[in-house]
Amino acid sequence: MSVRSPESRQIASLLAERKVSGGLMVAVLSGAFVFGLIGFVLHTFWIVAIVLLAIGLGYVVANTRRDHSKVV
Repeated sequence: MSVRSPESRQIASLLAERKVSGGLMVAVLSGAFVFGLIGFVLHTFWIVAIVLLAIGLGYVVANTRRDHSKVV
């Protein structure tokens, strides 16, 4: 039989395993998954918007160069 000091009992109580309900864990993980998907979709939309802006700007520059060559 071992005798525990008050300090070791306090440490043991602090390190005791705390149980979290399964429903709460599923809710937290589902929320993280949903917010992660939303962030991924929004990030993808930003990339698509930047590519479309670059293509549009390229067409504008090409048209202005073509218009200048017709004038000369």
